[in-house]
Amino acid sequence: MVDKTEDSSVLLSCDSVTKNFGALVAVNNLSFEVKAGTVLGIGGPNGAGKTTLYDVITGVNPVSSGKINFNGKSITNLQPHEICHAGIARTFQLNAAFETMSVIDNVLIAAHHGNTKNKVIKVNYTNEERQRADSALEVCGLTDKAKHIVSSLNLIEHKLLMIAAAVATKPLLLLMDEPVGGLIPKEIDEVEKVVRNLISTHNMTVVVIEHVMRFLVSLSDEVLIMNYGEKLYHGSPEGLTDDKEVVEVYLGEGMSGQIGTSFKGKASTVNKETELKGDLSKRSQWAIDVELASRQLLRQYLSGFVYPIDFLKVERLLDSRPETEKSTNVSRAAKEIISAQADKEEMSPHFEWLRRVFDESYKIRDGETAKAKNNQSDDTIEIAVRDFLAKETNGFTNSDIEKLREAVNASRANNG
Repeated sequence: MVDKTEDSSVLLSCDSVTKNFGALVAVNNLSFEVKAGTVLGIGGPNGAGKTTLYDVITGVNPVSSGKINFNGKSITNLQPHEICHAGIARTFQLNAAFETMSVIDNVLIAAHHGNTKNKVIKVNYTNEERQRADSALEVCGLTDKAKHIVSSLNLIEHKLLMIAAAVATKPLLLLMDEPVGGLIPKEIDEVEKVVRNLISTHNMTVVVIEHVMRFLVSLSDEVLIMNYGEKLYHGSPEGLTDDKEVVEVYLGEGMSGQIGTSFKGKASTVNKETELKGDLSKRSQWAIDVELASRQLLRQYLSGFVYPIDFLKVERLLDSRPETEKSTNVSRAAKEIISAQADKEEMSPHFEWLRRVFDESYKIRDGETAKAKNNQSDDTIEIAVRDFLAKETNGFTNSDIEKLREAVNASRANNG
């Protein structure tokens, strides 16, 4: 249940929201809050109820039970135009526009009808509406397409047009439904830049549904994962990969422990080691974290079940490297993998490099461990000899001889 205590920072709250379609429960007793000025990312498998949640928030479908409050007022089961005028705008999975009209006309219609209720049909748009439309096109990078017919636009331009039309209504809350679905990495980055600009310059609160986890997690302050209409996870983006249920149900690491056929005979590098070896005090926490995350990523790749979310933790760690921190062999190999994944290049050579780096590091650390043992044996011999010499003038006992013998034997054993 949503906390009943009034919080002025909460812009949208859903309290035990349920939506039934006959016997099908599309949204089941869902409660969450969105604070003003934040970005909530919503993910989950197909059929989890994500778009249905948008439909009940925006009045496209009435809720079966529960309450929805926006900006301090109830909007439960209001009409879509009333909710839009209250300050909520949305985009859709599929292109939603007047295809035979121009880009600017589409956005002007949104500016005219989406902000206030016009009881009397006007012949002309007001200057304020034109300014809002022009501003929306500019922030979405569509100014040069203003007079183009919508049917001539490509996929990313269609998606940006939906965002521009929504922005032209001057919303407090923008709901986006898969804004980067079907886009290539370069286009995804372009949309992310537009959304970040909206957040910073228009003081807009955003809720976004997306399957592209790299986009969703990098943009969101909080993440809500749905499954069968229910809340599976609600928390920080960083906590996603640590939640076992989310990993099993949605992120796809449930088979991570099974080693696949890739790199046959080479999996032992990452499978046999469960703890970092060597003197951890000689390495920074950042280097240790990168190595642990990179080793987990390699496990995933070898298992044949690697997903975009698996790259995220490594990418975030690499991006967080302090200025004074030197890169390591592991971090350099991991960086090549992240770059290849972002550019959709073949990653096998990069993972092979990472595996070799781990192999080499283990050999070095095993050597350091053996050297440390030898040094320890040498120290033991030195102590025993000192004791022997100190007692030379006063005589020595069988115990002294035995200590010296044990130290020498231990040194021989460590040296093979």
